[in-house]
Amino acid sequence: MKHHFRQFLRAHRDSLTQAEVLEKSKAITDRLIQSDLFEKSGSLFAYLDVRNEVSTRLLIEHCFEVGKPVYVPVTRDQEMFFAQLHDFSDLIEAGYGISEPAHPVKAEPDEKSLFIIPGVGFDKCGNRIGYGAGFYDKYLHCRNYMHLVGICFEIQMADELPKEETDVQMDSILTENRWILIEKERR
Repeated sequence: MKHHFRQFLRAHRDSLTQAEVLEKSKAITDRLIQSDLFEKSGSLFAYLDVRNEVSTRLLIEHCFEVGKPVYVPVTRDQEMFFAQLHDFSDLIEAGYGISEPAHPVKAEPDEKSLFIIPGVGFDKCGNRIGYGAGFYDKYLHCRNYMHLVGICFEIQMADELPKEETDVQMDSILTENRWILIEKERR
């Protein structure tokens, strides 16, 4: 079931032109950096975009400018952790075509950390479909003290997605058109 949704939503996202991706990504970034949630956060845990995902480059550059620490995912031996990113020039290409810091040092989030979570699709209940490897769900499962913002383009939103016991629900979903706050069951 998830496979069908993953293919369908990914095809929608991949149909966007590069200009549309950049325009919509800027709208999402602007909305996020103007929010109290972003302002009050002590650090940003974000992904480095690939394959027509919402671009995080402007968001990360803004964090560099205002002195907010940025952490990005690193995968080793089928496990994901986060490491601080100091500059885009520190990146190397790693598995899955994703860039990561050349010399990563494992970092842990705290209650003031803001998480920006990618996904192939989301629904209005905060459910997420990723690429299928489960990296984010495994990482976030025992770390339920941060605010999790799923970001995607409006065309990646579904009315309802299949949910499994191990899936981690978002606290909010941000698109270029709206910010959905989720009333959720505690993880």
